[in-house]
Amino acid sequence: MLNKKITKLIVGTNNAGKLREIKDLLPKNLKIYSPIDFKIKCTVENGKNFLVDSLIKVKKNKKKSKLVC
Repeated sequence: MLNKKITKLIVGTNNAGKLREIKDLLPKNLKIYSPIDFKIKCTVENGKNFLVDSLIKVKKNKKKSKLVC
């Protein structure tokens, strides 16, 4: 597997406050996006727990944005 440096990242939240908190925890040289930046509609969180809901969001956001999520 090739080692690629991650320079762009999509964080799966449309909550501006939550996005700001996450950005503050990540390196400043990372370009951070939200689903809004790609006009990705809110994901229906209908899984049976938090983990399943998270995986649903990751798969959708990764597929639509072509970025690491």
